[in-house]
Amino acid sequence: MKHIKLKINTKTQKYSIVIGSNLMFNISKIIKDNSINFKKCLVIIDKNISKKTISQIKKSLNRKKIYIHFFKASEINKNINNVNKILDILLNKNFSREDCLISVGGGITGDISGFAASLFKRGLKFINVPTTLLSQVDSSIGGKTGVNTKYGKNLIGSFYQPNLVISDIQFLKTLPNREVICGYGEILKHSLIANKKFFNFLNRNYKKIIYLKSPFIEKAIFESCKIKKNIVEKDEKEKNLRKILNFGHTFAHAYESFFGLYKKTQPW
Repeated sequence: MKHIKLKINTKTQKYSIVIGSNLMFNISKIIKDNSINFKKCLVIIDKNISKKTISQIKKSLNRKKIYIHFFKASEINKNINNVNKILDILLNKNFSREDCLISVGGGITGDISGFAASLFKRGLKFINVPTTLLSQVDSSIGGKTGVNTKYGKNLIGSFYQPNLVISDIQFLKTLPNREVICGYGEILKHSLIANKKFFNFLNRNYKKIIYLKSPFIEKAIFESCKIKKNIVEKDEKEKNLRKILNFGHTFAHAYESFFGLYKKTQPW
């Protein structure tokens, strides 16, 4: 199946989400086709990503000057200390705004990478390669970035749209079933917000989607992203309509704060 593309157009940025299989073989071509030019890039890679995939990325980007930084993705590591480590590499290697930061990982990796990209020289190019179903349909879209503190989750951050999102279905095949179901829950939530027809499609085909059957998984990701796209384009900075995406999150964050999750786990 050929990859499919969804275009996002906010007040601050226009970018594409590319959805398909085995995209890491052609990541350089996808970047070029989307008119993103740079000579040097820092790739932030979740430590769970396979050596084979890292090799594919390096091979595809072999005409660029590449630096690799491995990140152990967890809520406890989603903090300002790890953002500073990324910034230190960018400064040490003399990156400019015309260079690029590429995130390869789930939502935590994307959040911390996007936040670092927004801070460095007030913003350098940022490409997000989400590797979980949840991050492909949620955190990679809309530009929310940030870190946790002992006071709560995502209380320090910025709105910073990526230049490109590349959602490769192959990553999903490495996930435990629980992770796929978490992502499906987010897709289902989007359908409940905005699209009864899509909800019925999910209800009929949920087994095919959970087992990552093509073209059902691609359609589910595309339609879910389209719902979030329409909301983000109308309310990029979450002043009104975009808050509708938070149901479930609001209760969960309050629950975590009440029981002192971040006071117990953050290294402050």
